[in-house]
Amino acid sequence: MALPQLNVPKYDLNIPSTGTKIRYRPYLVKEEKILMIALESQDENQLINALKDLISNCTDGEVNVNKLTMFDLEYIFTKIRTKSVGETTKIKVPCEGCEVSVEVDVDLDAGLRVSEGRDKKISLTDDAGLIMKYPSVDDFHDITQSKDSDIDKIFKLITRSIETIYSGDEVFDASTHNEKELVSFIESLNSAQFLVVRDFFDNMPQATIDVTYKCQACGHDHTMELKGMSNFFG
Repeated sequence: MALPQLNVPKYDLNIPSTGTKIRYRPYLVKEEKILMIALESQDENQLINALKDLISNCTDGEVNVNKLTMFDLEYIFTKIRTKSVGETTKIKVPCEGCEVSVEVDVDLDAGLRVSEGRDKKISLTDDAGLIMKYPSVDDFHDITQSKDSDIDKIFKLITRSIETIYSGDEVFDASTHNEKELVSFIESLNSAQFLVVRDFFDNMPQATIDVTYKCQACGHDHTMELKGMSNFFG
């Protein structure tokens, strides 16, 4: 006789970058084991792949994980984590007043939000500009982990994030142009125009959690914003 299968609850959330509603379940021990192995390896590639597989499994393949942005990945994982092992986690942070390490309880569910980014439409002149998209996890990770120079990484990130280029009534789909052509276009911008494009990436949305706490040693009150995947494990 086959062993019984326990019922697993399902929950709803909206993917931050698209607003698409999806259903998810908590992760199971077999998935947590893979995640823990990836964390212990300290290999970022292994961790990203483990997170993508976990999200795919916990959404029954409903989510195309290859198209998720980094802030989608952080947000969805944190939501899944809160339903799997609890809504709170403990972190240690230094007090700004006395530099004593303070242990803080963080509510990952109630405080979780995604910061606002810049407008995806970037005006370069009165009648020309770009329509941008946020880079996928794979694009972002491949570029940031490459051995290219920092400026080459920036150019690659920009070219992979251009959706369309418009000039007057003409619209050019970036997917029909190769990287060399797109880089050539970006290189034709003046410094002020390039800074506007850079600003889009410098202020991309992030999954964040606002935390307030008091240092038990000196009584100093703190308000801080947690960003990045490393803060969402526990």
